Amino acid sequence: MDRMIHLSLNSLDIALRKQAVSAQNLSNMHVTGYRADVYENFGSLYLEAEDQLNSRAFAITTGSGAFDIAQGRMRSTQQATDMAIDGKGFFVTQKDGLAPSLTRRGDMSVSVEGILVNGAGDPILSETLQTIQVPPFRDLILAEDGKLLIEPVNGEPGVRQLIGSLGLVSAENLQLRKDLDGEIRPANGAPIETDQNVNVKQGYIEESNVSVINELVASMGYQRSYEMNMKLIKMASELDQQTSSLLRMPQS
Repeated sequence: MDRMIHLSLNSLDIALRKQAVSAQNLSNMHVTGYRADVYENFGSLYLEAEDQLNSRAFAITTGSGAFDIAQGRMRSTQQATDMAIDGKGFFVTQKDGLAPSLTRRGDMSVSVEGILVNGAGDPILSETLQTIQVPPFRDLILAEDGKLLIEPVNGEPGVRQLIGSLGLVSAENLQLRKDLDGEIRPANGAPIETDQNVNVKQGYIEESNVSVINELVASMGYQRSYEMNMKLIKMASELDQQTSSLLRMPQS
């Protein structure tokens, strides 16, 4: 009976955690380049004591920070500052006060300070992990190797000026995970190094890779699991009460 209750409680805990991950994905389904969180791996930890049965089991979590690497749908915007990675790879960005991180978000623009930023307002870093200053331009051109060129506002038509190169990371043979701040970084804590071995398309953005149908179906399954385990706990409680009543001394 005791084991049945603990098993149901652990199953409730796992269902709630998975439902939280699903809700997180659904809330970010419209975020450009968002990578869906993957359900964590769960195991059991048994409380052992000498000459006793392993009647206590607790749920443990492993593999936290995993995410889906599948590519999202590419959508044409015809905006010169919008860029999307076709295939594997990441841009490099840096939130204020945090270490550089990897992102697929390519809805870029130029801030009031003249810095290239993404839709979240985070600076996009260059090949040397520096911010990219963008002077006033008539046209912005992205070369195949990631170099950014502009036609200056006051320059001659057709004359291009190199302003920097996008920092690109292919992440081949590199284990990645989402940190506690939600940003993607190497799982071993190593610093990010650009290799420019990435294919970037200008005038496109990549939508999130969240599957709404899959997440909604999964949420329904988690809800059913929650309800079933609640019934098991109630059943175990009733059986325990009935067993206890059998052990009571009859009253005269």
